[in-house]
Amino acid sequence: MDLIRDCLDKKVIDKDDRPMGRVDGIIIEIDGDGPPRVAWIELGVSTIAGRFSLRLGRLVKRLSQHLPDKGEPYRIPWNKLRIGLNEVEANLEAEKTPALEWELWFRKKIIGRIPGA
Repeated sequence: MDLIRDCLDKKVIDKDDRPMGRVDGIIIEIDGDGPPRVAWIELGVSTIAGRFSLRLGRLVKRLSQHLPDKGEPYRIPWNKLRIGLNEVEANLEAEKTPALEWELWFRKKIIGRIPGA
């Protein structure tokens, strides 16, 4: 498997086919003498900003301290994933994870205040 091609930037869906975001980062663990292994994927704006520049990633994380997810990326363990052709399926329920925190906050604080919405 080519991690960059097959996983990075792919849409993440939960076990009920609800979108959770996109794979913004891949975390690899190096454990002593053994080979490296993929431990998690990350979803989050600070992770994607950090791909462009470490400075930008730190800035976005600092500016996000007052927002719903506090700028912290959400990590999904590799063993809870199934990599498909165009998407990554997570064996989780999206509503029970912090992955949708932004969407739920936006729906409540912004959209919910619009008359007729």
